[in-house]
Amino acid sequence: MNEARLQRLLEDFQDDALNEAECRELMEWFDEDESRVSAFIDELRVGNTLAALHVMESDRIPLAVKDSLQRGDVAIDIASNVRQRIESRTQTLPPDVERSNPPLRKWAPWWIATVAVAASVALSVVLPRQPDINDGDVVAAVQNARNVQDFSAGDQLRSGQVLKLVDGRIKINFQSGARLAIQAPAELKLLGPNSAQLHHGVATVRVPGEVKGFVLVTPHQRVTDLGTSFGVDVNSTGDTAISVFEGEIELEDHRRLVGGQAVALTATEKSPHEIPYAINQFLDTWRVSFGVEQLIGDVRVASPGERHSPGLARDSDSLLLFPEREDALLKHGYVVDAMEPGTYRRPFRKHTVELTEDVRVDSFLLQYNPVHDDDVPMNQKFQGELHFDRPIVALILQKDLLDSSDAQLALPATDFRKIFRRGINDADVITLSADRRVLHVALNVKNGVDQIRVLVASDNNFDDQ
Repeated sequence: MNEARLQRLLEDFQDDALNEAECRELMEWFDEDESRVSAFIDELRVGNTLAALHVMESDRIPLAVKDSLQRGDVAIDIASNVRQRIESRTQTLPPDVERSNPPLRKWAPWWIATVAVAASVALSVVLPRQPDINDGDVVAAVQNARNVQDFSAGDQLRSGQVLKLVDGRIKINFQSGARLAIQAPAELKLLGPNSAQLHHGVATVRVPGEVKGFVLVTPHQRVTDLGTSFGVDVNSTGDTAISVFEGEIELEDHRRLVGGQAVALTATEKSPHEIPYAINQFLDTWRVSFGVEQLIGDVRVASPGERHSPGLARDSDSLLLFPEREDALLKHGYVVDAMEPGTYRRPFRKHTVELTEDVRVDSFLLQYNPVHDDDVPMNQKFQGELHFDRPIVALILQKDLLDSSDAQLALPATDFRKIFRRGINDADVITLSADRRVLHVALNVKNGVDQIRVLVASDNNFDDQ
């Protein structure tokens, strides 16, 4: 076999594209001289042998391989992977080829073991060292749980732990920074600090900031986050629907989906097929993923499509709550309108307060921006309660402070066009509860746009770990 032919077979092997004849050719070449195995392995290592097993950067390692890395039995896992690939090709060989050549199984074990060892070595060369994660290690924490019997806020969750929800819903913060909200009926297994397996149920995954690489495994698909938020709906038979809300994800066949795309997959299908984008079944977990436990009255959380454009999002029937920047650092002395429990209304008489210490917050913009209709009276009243799973740190109620805080607290490139008369009106009343977790709003809308900013303590459970 000349060098060009060997290079072609090597590339096809890496691309998982060897046909039956090529597979047999490669094996016979090895059988002629066992030393060729070492040379082949060296070539694979140079060209990244793990690409053949779909192992790219450390944040996109297939889950089985990543878990085996953490458990130290990589060679076993990779040997199994290679064995399955090679034997799947020999099962379809024509009868005449099967009779005229020695069976693969006689040769496969020692070669597979050799490649497995080399792949194990290559892993240590091309990948950064991973933390040792064993079953039982803490990998996540419960941020909030509602109507769930076995879990409560603050509970630590461990690798290998299975969450079975008959009722209610739960929000989980992973050590990586990823957030996952799931509602019953559902079953979820924690795999590591940046991965989980959804057996069935409806879940929303959000990976804020610069965090990437969260992996969610379903019965028929593996979803890798590339900096995004997405929803997954797995029914009792394993049929799966995936909707990308923001950013980008990658499926196990390396196909990428961006915000506004959706696919579905069943057990009988080889690859996902595109379906109309859907959000309705994920609205509850979308809300919970931001730490909004409950909304009562005339208020709802802005959908993913509305989130970046408060100025264009109009709703005559509801107050809209827009999740903004997360984990924003406000320094000592930052000026706000209110910090203490109590009732707030105009006139403020220029009353402001300053933060007494540095604090990290998640920002929310509450807005009423109606569709302008001459048949609808402008003087309308709206009431609502916003329940958060963390304390409210501060409120911004005046136009000047709203304007000055946009740069630090609004999402990048937020569209505030067509917004005027921000803040609250004379008849509006804002009340912060004694435990600072509930905000009651009573807005008497006259004209313009009513807007306030609610700053809630950041929900990172692992800041001090």
